[in-house]
Amino acid sequence: MIENLILLLIAILTVLFMGLLWLRYSLLHSLAIARQHEQILQSDFDRRRDMVPYLLEGARELGDPSDTWRKLVEDRSTFHALSDQMNVQRELDFEVTLNSYLQSTALRGVHFLDAKKDIEELSAIIEKEKLSLRDAVQAFNEERKAFPYTLASAIFGFKVLGEAEFEPLKR
Repeated sequence: MIENLILLLIAILTVLFMGLLWLRYSLLHSLAIARQHEQILQSDFDRRRDMVPYLLEGARELGDPSDTWRKLVEDRSTFHALSDQMNVQRELDFEVTLNSYLQSTALRGVHFLDAKKDIEELSAIIEKEKLSLRDAVQAFNEERKAFPYTLASAIFGFKVLGEAEFEPLKR
């Protein structure tokens, strides 16, 4: 009789442990999706930033070393001086500088227009990826707060995913 009770207790604990591991896996999966969107966004930011020299060279060929041109050159060079770590606010500040330059410049060189078109296409992709990242971060944080997942997040130490870091994306 006591052996059956011990076996029943072991079976219940095993099922609870497996359930806890399943909750952990589910949280890890949601976290991986958010991190994947973060990497895609960073890659898109890098691709757009790498297009800027073509834009600047196209403008320089046409003789446009204006103050906004110089500001864009300085902002781009600071990115290369800083670490590879993603900083959304810094990227958005650079985006503002880049967009103001694109809107204020009326150059018509072939190289400039090609680079401008490529940058604008990348900017549209970036906007979509910002929304995807924001949604993935929100989904992870909401899942983490839901009842059974709160147990797994408390036991395995899942933290709220950088809401402060991704706050600029909510604009």
